[in-house]
Amino acid sequence: MFVEAQTRPVLAKVCRLLDRSVDEALLLRHHTNAVYAVGDVVVKIAPPTIRLDRLRIVVDVVDWLVAQDFPTVRLIAGLRQPLEIDGHGVTVWERLDAAVTEPITTGELGGLLRRLHALAVPPIQLPKLDPISGIRRSIDASAILTDDDRGLLAARLESLATLWTTMAVPWGSGLIQSDPQIRNALRRADRTAVLADWDGACVGPRAWDVATVAVHCRRFGTDADFTDFVAEYGGDPRAWDEFEDLCLLRELQMIATNARKSAPGSAAADEVHHRIAGLRHGQDELTAWNIL
Repeated sequence: MFVEAQTRPVLAKVCRLLDRSVDEALLLRHHTNAVYAVGDVVVKIAPPTIRLDRLRIVVDVVDWLVAQDFPTVRLIAGLRQPLEIDGHGVTVWERLDAAVTEPITTGELGGLLRRLHALAVPPIQLPKLDPISGIRRSIDASAILTDDDRGLLAARLESLATLWTTMAVPWGSGLIQSDPQIRNALRRADRTAVLADWDGACVGPRAWDVATVAVHCRRFGTDADFTDFVAEYGGDPRAWDEFEDLCLLRELQMIATNARKSAPGSAAADEVHHRIAGLRHGQDELTAWNIL
């Protein structure tokens, strides 16, 4: 499993390369990636399963966004990235002022996505969004799912898979962040909101980003949060007949992905089973989720 004991030695080598003290390192998050703050930079260590060419795409996307004057967290200057250390891909980012703690609002997130979705597709070999294959792989690879769980998730996927190939989505396709949420947006010292976490950047329906925000609002926030989002985004998908199904597909992806990442007996595994129980009992709109 991808654990802190595995990434600390990698971090130590990065710190030596950057001439920074590993003793200053503060673990910010260890889930999909290991994220450490070290002085004025943030070091992001990917698990060995993330290929280096995928991180090269992330670097290219961020460099292109900066050139478009899009508000995003930036990679540090003067370092060719990504790094490869002990089989892990590593990127190093500018650290924003930790004293600025005011959270990003869903309205601000709506403004960021409006700007992102107005951009042309960058001249980069971006992957195409394919949630169906990813969900299948995650279900198969999970170490915490029972046979009943796998059957439930597979049946739900089968019922939603046709939607993906037949739906006529509003706003078309283009560059999407693929996991926009208020935790993936930060605030600069001048209080400007910026979008972060481009690991999933790809070409796909812009409505996927919007559905992601909707899911986060209804599972972790309120309907009012999503109303604030659409007011700034400039489009409201709730009148679109298939939007609810797209949200259900996005939720299924979140469940399956976390089932793949979670270790047996962990708190994350308990949360995945909590979410599956909500599906099993038909409580799609009622079961609140806990952030992982």
